[in-house]
Amino acid sequence: MFTLQNQLCKIVSCTNVAEKHGKERVAALSIGLYLVGSQWLLDDFDIALAPMIWRRPQPTPGELPMDHTDLTELRFPFMRDFAWSRKYAGYTLRFRIGATGAEDVLLAECGLKDIRFVAQEGGSVGIGFKVTAHPKDEVDHGKIATRLQQEIFIDLTPPDHIPTLFDGQPDEQNDERDPFEGSDLAQTEASD
Repeated sequence: MFTLQNQLCKIVSCTNVAEKHGKERVAALSIGLYLVGSQWLLDDFDIALAPMIWRRPQPTPGELPMDHTDLTELRFPFMRDFAWSRKYAGYTLRFRIGATGAEDVLLAECGLKDIRFVAQEGGSVGIGFKVTAHPKDEVDHGKIATRLQQEIFIDLTPPDHIPTLFDGQPDEQNDERDPFEGSDLAQTEASD
């Protein structure tokens, strides 16, 4: 599933929405986000997308063929904008504000929709999407709305993964490095 970790995005729109939950109206936000990244971000949607959109550079007559397998040339240069109609629910979105994390905004049970891909020459892709979220209070609502048309780092976590404070830290059980490497306590192999 589509996942982002500490990804720079631009908030392109922020619309107040009043959703009806039974007889009660609940405040919500529709947040439009846009990012530019590697074509391999599309693998989170379907692994066949990148090879469908890009190909290896084709040599022009008289040129030597390039000796790499990177997909950097658009297969169809006049067809760059693609829509992905599937909607996703249950995401967690974190806006990273400030250096300490104390000002971050964490939004749970977000929905993703209106996903668009903009293929770029060289192998990059622009991804635009809308997130429907319910900020916990007016302060979080305002922190997002006042950053309209600004770039901000975000984390987008799918519903099958519960974020923790230790995300991105190496797993101690799988870490086979010597913790004392480079010191006189380092474990060394016995030589005969």
